[in-house]
Amino acid sequence: MTDQLSAVLDLIDDAQVIELLTDAVEQYSPSYAEEPAMDVFATRLSECGIRYMRQPIPEEHGPVADHRANLIIELGPQPAAMMWVGHVDTVPMIDEDQQRIHREGDVLHGLGTADMKSGCAAIVEAVVALVKSGVEFRRGLTVALVVGEEEYGDGSEALLEWRTAPLTVIGEPTGLVPCVDHYGYYECRLSARGARAHAALPEMGASAIHAMLAWMQQILESGGETYFAEGLTISPREIRGGAGLFMVAEHCEASVDIHAPPGVAKEAIDQLIEAARDRAQSTHPRCELSYENLYWATGYANLPEDPLLAPLRRAFAETGTDWAPAAFRSHSDGSLFYQKGSLPIICGPGRLEVAHTRHEHVSLQEAQQAARLYAAMIYEACVR
Repeated sequence: MTDQLSAVLDLIDDAQVIELLTDAVEQYSPSYAEEPAMDVFATRLSECGIRYMRQPIPEEHGPVADHRANLIIELGPQPAAMMWVGHVDTVPMIDEDQQRIHREGDVLHGLGTADMKSGCAAIVEAVVALVKSGVEFRRGLTVALVVGEEEYGDGSEALLEWRTAPLTVIGEPTGLVPCVDHYGYYECRLSARGARAHAALPEMGASAIHAMLAWMQQILESGGETYFAEGLTISPREIRGGAGLFMVAEHCEASVDIHAPPGVAKEAIDQLIEAARDRAQSTHPRCELSYENLYWATGYANLPEDPLLAPLRRAFAETGTDWAPAAFRSHSDGSLFYQKGSLPIICGPGRLEVAHTRHEHVSLQEAQQAARLYAAMIYEACVR
């Protein structure tokens, strides 16, 4: 480690990382209502004399778009060599009592702690340390705190219409494991339509619910038989429909999420669902089964020897963090950046398995380590 980088890392204030993270988590900021948390990060930057800009989200992204904006920091000569991206929105609260913010030793509990306000707090404090150190940026950096990731990424879509970079680091929770590969994400809605009848005479009708259950079962079984079964996850998310009392249901809908390993095309998942539909249709010939793909984000795999990864590998070594590349098994904005020609790496504090749960939490020590790791990444990519 150079003396210059060591001096930067010494300027990271561990107590301030905790304070900033706590302040941000205290602000409830689900998608489309991100401003309370965004204001916390903007205030910290203003206190430290760091200039930032707000990028409004275009009106086509929603009725409240004029009240929402990304927060952008640009340092050094532009265009940027590296971009760091993190979202400040969370999923909606499930249970106020169980998701209230509280600390137990090194662990901070609360909605958004892992996904992903800890990453946002870490990057802000990394930037503060770099600016305080007075290092000269030889190559440009863009840091973007974005909105709307927990929906369909409207904040990152707006950002990419305006800025991109060859290398992008996204601070989703990975336990600081560098995820150089990324799963694809497929979301669809299934529909079944049958024929209503009196419940005492079900043979006179055709149950849409029975047909839907058969289709869902076929999808789950087919997923285990396909050539990309290893790592594939199929999650029935919702099922709804039915009829009044004493009626055979004539309509039913279901939502399914599928996370597919890198390299699996959308068409392969379409074929899985269609083959399952054909098998279910054969046992429920009087029902009509249809589906609609609501969203697709392509997965990707980066070459481990790509030279763009070299500064990140050095940053991991200099901060004593293991470089053990893996695949990110969830959905993130990474696919959007990949499609724009950037090389996206997912790496942040917290664990994916606690995100979107009642017991979300993050290790404060890991958040502090993330601040050092991000500062070293920026140093290696933009300063050295």
